[in-house]
Amino acid sequence: MSTSDLTVHGWWVIAVLAGIALALSAASLVTTWPQRAAAMAVPAVTAPGIAGQSAARDYGTREALFLFTLLALTFSVLRLVFARWISLQQARRRAGAPVDANVGRQTAVFLTTFVVVLVAVAFLLG
Repeated sequence: MSTSDLTVHGWWVIAVLAGIALALSAASLVTTWPQRAAAMAVPAVTAPGIAGQSAARDYGTREALFLFTLLALTFSVLRLVFARWISLQQARRRAGAPVDANVGRQTAVFLTTFVVVLVAVAFLLG
């Protein structure tokens, strides 16, 4: 089944599942329960922004749900792609060792990976 055949109801189901994946991905980045609760609110905070931007551009519900799903799945996949590196940095921080401070290289790698994953997810969803 192609996503072009999905109804708005089908897109809602996919968007909710993608939102759950995003919430779990965000929660896995922090250590305390208050931080996890805040991190799990990321989809709830992101959704109104996407809905507002979509309404401002006269996009329909399907397009807004597509954009939310695209963003949520992209960040969830990036969490998986960078899982090993994130775990290493968290372990270094817990041990009191300095974290990797090569911000320029990290930013370049992240942005390149972000674009590749975004295009791949868009291709798979579209």
